[in-house]
Amino acid sequence: MGDHGGILAIARIPRKVAGGLGNKRSHLSEAAKRTSAVGLFGLLQTRCRRVLRTIFAAAGTLCLWNASSLAQIAAPVPSLFRDGQMFLSAVAAEKPGQAVSGRVTGIGVPHHLLAANLIARGFWTAAHNAYQRIIIISPDHFGRSRRPFATTRRDFETPFGTLQTDGAMTDALLANRELFGESDLFDQEHGVEALLPFVKYFFPDARVAAIVASYASTRADWDRAVERLREFADDRTLIVQSTDYSHYLPLETAIRRDQETLSVIASGNLDALNGMVQPDHLDSKAAQYIQMRLQAEVYKAAAAVIANRDSTDFGSLGTDVTTYVVTAYSPQLDTGSRLRYADQEVIYFGGDTFVGRWFTQPLAKPATADMLVERVLGVTGGSPLVVNLEGVLLDEPPPGLASNLHFMHAELAVRILRSMNVRAVSLANNHSHDLGSDGVAETVAILKRAGIQPLRHMEPTELGGTGIIAVNFIGASDHKRYPVIRGNANLQKLCASRARTPLVAFTHWGNEFEEDATPAQYQAADLLHRCGVGIIIGAHSHRASRNIEARTGGEYQMLGSLGNLLFDQRGERVSGALLELRRFAKGTVATRLIPIPNLFELSVGRPVPRAAAAQQ
Repeated sequence: MGDHGGILAIARIPRKVAGGLGNKRSHLSEAAKRTSAVGLFGLLQTRCRRVLRTIFAAAGTLCLWNASSLAQIAAPVPSLFRDGQMFLSAVAAEKPGQAVSGRVTGIGVPHHLLAANLIARGFWTAAHNAYQRIIIISPDHFGRSRRPFATTRRDFETPFGTLQTDGAMTDALLANRELFGESDLFDQEHGVEALLPFVKYFFPDARVAAIVASYASTRADWDRAVERLREFADDRTLIVQSTDYSHYLPLETAIRRDQETLSVIASGNLDALNGMVQPDHLDSKAAQYIQMRLQAEVYKAAAAVIANRDSTDFGSLGTDVTTYVVTAYSPQLDTGSRLRYADQEVIYFGGDTFVGRWFTQPLAKPATADMLVERVLGVTGGSPLVVNLEGVLLDEPPPGLASNLHFMHAELAVRILRSMNVRAVSLANNHSHDLGSDGVAETVAILKRAGIQPLRHMEPTELGGTGIIAVNFIGASDHKRYPVIRGNANLQKLCASRARTPLVAFTHWGNEFEEDATPAQYQAADLLHRCGVGIIIGAHSHRASRNIEARTGGEYQMLGSLGNLLFDQRGERVSGALLELRRFAKGTVATRLIPIPNLFELSVGRPVPRAAAAQQ
């Protein structure tokens, strides 16, 4: 990748300097000092497993046995799970400033107590819900299970009291003797033990079903487990995925692996997940797979990734790291939008925006304009927004302009854009040039006076910590009127551009009223990626794509189209979505696609006149 921006160039992020042992420890909190042994223990046991699996590929059970033996002689570890103050400190540190409402059906949290604060963050997202059952799905770190999965009928002691097991559920699971076995492994299994105090603290009356997945389990086993768990995944159940992510890799490599994982989570692509490497990407593909399937199929819930950090953030020493990801699943997409934290930056992208022509009159009514703005802010929470502005801004539009020319009254348009906290608009499209270079110049001047950044074709810019480049692929008979990509050779200029990571390409491309990308778009996307682009977000088609795609194993993400944000079109052939982009301190990015209603239909509340529909 050379010096170019983009997620793949993220290896340029400098590795943190650990410093002397005494100096480093002097900065650890008491809780971190007590828990660092757990984190280092987890690193040691999984490293053993990885090395032995490489040497004895045909004897993986030997590796797991060695890890189990190590656990038995590590006497200090179990006592940490009884330190109530340590858990209370983590809970207090992550308590949100204001209560978060909304239904949460699943969370994904670490199980290294080194990252106890992140475990607490995940549980806080669900704290306002009432659950009768908590299902924990963890990896079987020590290979104690003789079946693809194991569970137990025993109750658990925590610093906050006894946590009772859901006997009816465990009995039903153990009835399938080929898939589930009963085991005493839970005495030492930190994938479960580390989470139990949080379960008891947040949901004291709930019963728990603890499940571990064997490293020898297959995708067929995971699918069978989903079918068994489906009957217990009801409205009073929280599914807790206990997972640590990239293991034993240098920080810069771990960051790339995490980005691939975050891309796969955003896409929901189970095939891509199955192709990931364990433990380079995560320590339990089984737990991730089961969570993703149950959330998508049973709850119709989407994941909001709310943390991505690594062991060095918590004082761990050494050149190799373990990474952590926290997710919250909700069928209410605005729930994820309200989860905001100081260790990340959130921005949104919106699709085709044109507040002229037949949209002018509805938006001139303050009540209507306020209603539409509130619908957008209900998703974005007032975070910065970037849109594709399909037209020309004019302070005083001259009379007699044809309706096929996209022009907007600047006063009205700017008021709407600023109310939605639009920070940047793409002018890399054909309609921003409908009135020639003079129209573009006036649009740029108006935007700059309003404090809105204009994004010109192939000119990279920065919005916070995110590099963005707008690219126009839509041509016409008169190419001289506006800049456009005339072939893939033009894209090579992008490789000479420099921008911060991640580099987002906001593309104007595709076929109108089609949600699927064309082969030509995929070809261009691959070239954009090779030039350093990590995320490609499309506009122009007026119809939103259904999914984010994780391309080349999650190395980059692509969304064919966001469809319409504000555009005077109605009917089933048009749709819209917003894309949430969370950038974490380590440079990785999590995205989330949020469908939105047709805001023009909401504003007019009646069919578009036939002549107007024909013009559209």
